Amino acid sequence: MCGTPCAVTHVPLYKVFGFAALLLGVAALFFVRLHMVLVAEDAGRLVQFAGETADVVGVVTNDPERRETSLHVYVSVAEVNGEWVEGTMLAILPRDAAIAYGDTISIRGKISLPEVFETNTGRLFDYPNYLRVRGVSVLMRYSIVEDTQTGKMSTRKILYAAKHTFESSLEKILPEPNVSLMEGILLGARRGIPDDLTNAFVVSGLIHVVVLSGYNISIVAEAMLRALSFLPRTISFITGGTMIILFVLMTGAGATAVRACIMGLIAIVARYMNRPAAALRALFVAGVLMVLWNPLSLLYDPSFILSMLATFGLITLSPWVETFLPKFFNRMPSIKSIAASTIAVQIYILPALLYLTGVLSFVSLPANILALPVVPLVMLLGFVSGMLATLHPLLALPTAFLAQLLLGWMSAVATTAASLPFAATIVTAFPVWVAIAAYVPLTVFAIFVYRQNAAR
Repeated sequence: MCGTPCAVTHVPLYKVFGFAALLLGVAALFFVRLHMVLVAEDAGRLVQFAGETADVVGVVTNDPERRETSLHVYVSVAEVNGEWVEGTMLAILPRDAAIAYGDTISIRGKISLPEVFETNTGRLFDYPNYLRVRGVSVLMRYSIVEDTQTGKMSTRKILYAAKHTFESSLEKILPEPNVSLMEGILLGARRGIPDDLTNAFVVSGLIHVVVLSGYNISIVAEAMLRALSFLPRTISFITGGTMIILFVLMTGAGATAVRACIMGLIAIVARYMNRPAAALRALFVAGVLMVLWNPLSLLYDPSFILSMLATFGLITLSPWVETFLPKFFNRMPSIKSIAASTIAVQIYILPALLYLTGVLSFVSLPANILALPVVPLVMLLGFVSGMLATLHPLLALPTAFLAQLLLGWMSAVATTAASLPFAATIVTAFPVWVAIAAYVPLTVFAIFVYRQNAAR
């Protein structure tokens, strides 16, 4: 509050022109980089084999994703029918195929182009461009493995091996579907979660819990930093940041996990260092670097778009939301922080969610307030249980039992919320131009309340 009339703050023209020049420079770099990516795509020759049955030799470039009936593998192709060819293929192999990251494999099958398909919400999923972001241009369904050569040892291969050992340990001490739910929360793997439970998490607005995201990591990191608050601030930040990085390394340090780690750390710095301006600049720089690394992510990667939007909303809106929460939340600072973060993120990502999924959940807020406070403890118990089970399953029984109870609570919240009448509705048509138009006033408002809060 000002004792005398407050002076109107004017932004110097040189700052306006400097910012405009910066945006133009970033846009120019984006289009140059996009042109380079498109030229490299045109140089790829895998698409010319679409419709043919072929023998393919290449190197596995991802941690093979084991699903209920199949194994999904990205293959950096070196040869097709003995001819040298470059490009990346998604090969769908038998589930029990013994394939690992870095292996050289020889497979045979029919090469095809990915196609757009309709989701259970009636939306069309742009599968070709989803794979395109990941550098994949063609598929080989029902592939037959003809030969496998174990790849050389590498840092990522070691990380993935440690991840698989950890998964096996969890599977010894937790039953389904809780073990799949735990793997989803800890590692971002959703392959074993039953469809009805997945749908309950979607309808209740809790699906982000089982997707490794910047928002998920920021919630966990915030709880971790609160737990370390007895330490000096600098030490607690270093300790908490190190633990987050180690956690991401445990997942295999894939592109999605690294991106989530960066977004989560930026959001936490904003909350705990009281430096939202620095956090927004860091978010801008991180976003620009990620987009320049892969320009297609800005156009076709829903997880990248939602992660950026969620982090922006968390930084700009959560302090403002916190001022409107009832006073009884003051007795529970962790719950208050989670409630404010949840509301802020839900507000800001809503237009994007309606465009991407069409699901409008009316129970998301209470479901998140009930479920999210136990997520950090679930992750801690799951991590400890998995590590102890690598020594002997009996050592992990106490922590696994507690984790089982909390996982049951989360599932109960999701299924109960999803079963309520009018828990959610499907917005059948939400064009992209409507989403963009909605973000103009929403972003102006977010920046306004952020600046108001920063001025206090």
